[in-house]
Amino acid sequence: MKIKLLTAVVILITGCAIDSVKAADPDDIRRLLNTNACPGCDLKFADLRGADLRGADLRGADLRDADLRDADLRGADLEYADLRGASWRGADFDGANLNGVIN
Repeated sequence: MKIKLLTAVVILITGCAIDSVKAADPDDIRRLLNTNACPGCDLKFADLRGADLRGADLRGADLRDADLRDADLRGADLEYADLRGASWRGADFDGANLNGVIN
């Protein structure tokens, strides 16, 4: 019984640690939303659904697994941004700089 309980605790702790590693940096999200610029930021797993990011400076940003569905990224600079695993259905990239984007 004690071994099962210990195993469950270890699994729970490990799962929590993995989830915290996956989260985007909250300061980077605030910076992006307040200034419309966050080059090189850690935005992994960020929830940016429907965000108004027109003309945003996201050069070299880590947007892996971010949720960009329905986001407005018209004219945004995403040069060398990492978009692997990101969801962008319905996002508008019209006029965005996508040079060197990792997808």
